[in-house]
Amino acid sequence: MLGDLAQAATKALGGDRFRLLSVLPGAIVVTAVTVLVRAHAYDPGRSMDLGDALPSDHKLAVLGLGTVGIILAGVLLRPFEVALVQFLEGYWPTGSLPGRFRPLAVERHRRIRERALLLEDSRAVSPPADPSLAQLARYHRAVAHEGRLQERGRRTADRYSTDDDHLMPTTLGNILRSAEERTGERHGLDVLTAYRRIFPAVAPEFRQAIREQLDLISVTSSLSLAFGIVSAAASPLLLRMNVWSLVVPGAAAAAALAYRGAQRAAQDHEELMKAVFDVHRFDLATALHYRLRTTAADERELNRRITRFLVERTPLADHEGLKDEPLEHPGP
Repeated sequence: MLGDLAQAATKALGGDRFRLLSVLPGAIVVTAVTVLVRAHAYDPGRSMDLGDALPSDHKLAVLGLGTVGIILAGVLLRPFEVALVQFLEGYWPTGSLPGRFRPLAVERHRRIRERALLLEDSRAVSPPADPSLAQLARYHRAVAHEGRLQERGRRTADRYSTDDDHLMPTTLGNILRSAEERTGERHGLDVLTAYRRIFPAVAPEFRQAIREQLDLISVTSSLSLAFGIVSAAASPLLLRMNVWSLVVPGAAAAAALAYRGAQRAAQDHEELMKAVFDVHRFDLATALHYRLRTTAADERELNRRITRFLVERTPLADHEGLKDEPLEHPGP
């Protein structure tokens, strides 16, 4: 009976995709705030004492109940983590306080992109007029330095969309948005629209890899938010000016590290999605019973028309791009 209950609970929490790591960010926040309160972090008149944060009577029972409570709190907070991760990506409601700063944040990233493009195209080093050994050595060092700057500019520019209307107010959001665009533009498809249709035909290995990558992006983003909240919650420790004050910058550093991990996972996700569409891009046209094209240009044009139809509400019989496209049905 207990096994059946555990199996039902696991299924309700996400089935095979549920892991303790999924509730770790929420558990971290609950644990940290609880310890700070019980250890007198918010009482300036008392010194910090971790002993007060630990259960004194019936230690094993209290510790067990506390562990269950922390995990339960993490589970209850998980639905809110989804919204928080979307916030970290830059999906800010227009009427909210962050939404008012969205234009400024987007403009900041637009300028970063423009500076990166200028850096990528910079050609400031010219051969020396005096071909002496010292001048040639200085010239080659300058060329190597310029190459490193150009590579840095290229990596930064790759994080951003080329369309100003698609820029996001956060770095993570820009990486994911540009990844979606570059993956689809290669074949004339909209990634989010097309992937829902080709998902049944995607190889199981690809599905598993995509799920793991998305889970990694979600977990690292949630951990970044969790450590950021812990850093803010522990800010009163800065007034103590002792070793406990290091908790604040330590949590902030962990939040920054987790955010960098989320960015790296998002960049790896782009390569994975490109592989999926390179292999399965024909499945969409086949499933819709359209004749497969024999040239890349014709394939791209058909995919563009299919994408327009999928995102629009025009009936197929009235759609300018596909109403005259012949259908090919399998079988006799």
